[in-house]
Amino acid sequence: MESRNGLITFAIFVVLFAFSFVLGNDGLATQNTTYGVLSLIGFVVCIAGSFFNGFTAKKNGEALAVWFLAYAVVVSILFVWFCTRCGTYFQWWS
Repeated sequence: MESRNGLITFAIFVVLFAFSFVLGNDGLATQNTTYGVLSLIGFVVCIAGSFFNGFTAKKNGEALAVWFLAYAVVVSILFVWFCTRCGTYFQWWS
């Protein structure tokens, strides 16, 4: 992957994460299940895509591997936070 393509892909993942985060918060605040499901899909795509690109870039020895893998870790942490908010909202645990 070239540097330009990697940066564009990284920017697309950041925008997707921003939309997922906003949709998740709005879905929980307004009790809109569609927004929550779209947010869940967005988080999973961000995590899977960034891990895939990170490991591919690492295999090729590119510097963007660190960025993609760090991004995947940050999104994973916020995904767990989103899931705990959903669990609290649906009263799966008290």
